[in-house]
Amino acid sequence: MPDPIPLKITGIEAPLMNHEDALTWIDEKVISTLKREKPDFLLLPEKWIMQKYELNGADLDSVIDRFCRISDDFKTTIVPGSFSLSRDSKLFNSSPVIADGEVLGWQDKISLYRFERGVYSPGNEIRTFRSGKTTFSVAVCYDLDFPYFGKEAINKGARLLFNPSLIKKEYHEMWHIYVRGRSLENRIPVLSVNSATEPLSGGSIGTYMEEKEDGIILKSAEADEQSISYSVDYSGTAKIIEKRLAEDPGRYTLGNADEN
Repeated sequence: MPDPIPLKITGIEAPLMNHEDALTWIDEKVISTLKREKPDFLLLPEKWIMQKYELNGADLDSVIDRFCRISDDFKTTIVPGSFSLSRDSKLFNSSPVIADGEVLGWQDKISLYRFERGVYSPGNEIRTFRSGKTTFSVAVCYDLDFPYFGKEAINKGARLLFNPSLIKKEYHEMWHIYVRGRSLENRIPVLSVNSATEPLSGGSIGTYMEEKEDGIILKSAEADEQSISYSVDYSGTAKIIEKRLAEDPGRYTLGNADEN
């Protein structure tokens, strides 16, 4: 049996704000939270900065550079939520992943929600990222509602799933059902973080597994004072997920496998 690898994961329910306010908020709130919680991973909500960014543009660079510096200073892997990102003459809802002071890559939102379909282009790839010994994926908000994302992410090696979200309060109960359901069916811990701004109202939730002799217990943590923190046994989680994979007879692909 592998030695336990405890990971502390934290989410901040960032308010919706403009670009300039976000720069100040990052320098104050993000740093103070990292000093207090000392997490291995930090997650922020979907599109909490209400601005369209150009890839490699000065405004986006000023945000990403801050998170890179903070990641390096605190030795924390950061998923800074998602941004409206203009790339290759298209607009994507995309989430950067930052570790060791560098951008590991971006995860585009694949399943666009209602109004987004007329604004954004959908992503076409589920990516995994590796930080230290930890492999994980990022499902941007609505992507978590569908079984395909968790199944494919796990098949690609993910053992943690982060879900930057933007959910109105009236839908919180259903949102939490999705988070718990995707987590339980795949045996994968999920951290889903929402903005605290009304009418979104926070409500962030995190899940993890506790293995008993005769089964699995799904555990959850919820936000308090606009942040959420809890710990996951990564090596134990990986073992539980691999057992589940051996039991699951399904075959899952993104798109039409015959066309690839």
